Amino acid sequence: MRYLFAGLYLLDSVLQLFASASRDRLTLRRISKCLLMPLLAACYALFAKSPSPLVLTAILSGFVGDVILLLRPRRWAFPAGIIAFATGHVFYIISFSQRLAITPPWYVLTLLIVANIACAVTLMRYIWRGMPKKLRPPSFLYMLIIGSMVSCAALFTLYSVSAHRWLAIVGGVLFAISDTTLSIDAFHHPVRYRNVIVMTTYILAQTLIVSALAFT
Repeated sequence: MRYLFAGLYLLDSVLQLFASASRDRLTLRRISKCLLMPLLAACYALFAKSPSPLVLTAILSGFVGDVILLLRPRRWAFPAGIIAFATGHVFYIISFSQRLAITPPWYVLTLLIVANIACAVTLMRYIWRGMPKKLRPPSFLYMLIIGSMVSCAALFTLYSVSAHRWLAIVGGVLFAISDTTLSIDAFHHPVRYRNVIVMTTYILAQTLIVSALAFT
C-alpha cells in the first residue's frame, strides 16, 4: 500500500511539473497541485516509524496554502497563504527541535539568528518598493519564520542522531529558494520559468523535510 501511494505522489509531482511548464495546462496544474500534499501526508503516515501529528499538520498546512494561493489575484489570498505556510513552518520548527540529541551551543544559535535576520532584511530591501505597504510587516515576519525553519533544519542536521538528517537542511534551503523566487517574481521582476522553478524546489523541499522526519 505504501509503495502505491509513493508511486502516486511521484506521478502527481511529474504531472505538476509538466503542467507548470505551460500556461495552457492550468486545469492540470491546479488539480495536481491540490493533490501533492495529501499524497505526501499519506506517504509520511505509511512510511514513518512513528508518525507525528505535528508533521502531518505541517504537511496539511502546506496543502491549505497551496489551495489558497490558487485563488489569487483575490486580495486576501496572498496574506492567507502566508499564514497557512507560516503555520506549517512553525510545526516543522517544533518537530526538528524535539529531535535534537543535545542542546546546541549558544554561539551556534547566535550565528543562526544573525544569519536569519540578515537574509530577511536583505530580501525585504530588494523587493521593498514593489511590495504593498500592508504586506510588508507580515511578509517580513514570514521571512523570519521560514528562516527559523531553515535554521532548525540545520540544527537537526548537526545535532540529531538520524542517519537521514542531511535531508533536512537541503530541504529547508530549497524551501527558502522556492519562496524567494515567488517573492521576487511577485514584487520585483518577472522570473523566467517561475512556475517550474518554484514547484520543483517546493516539491523537493517538502519531500526531503518529511523524509528526514519520517526516518528519525
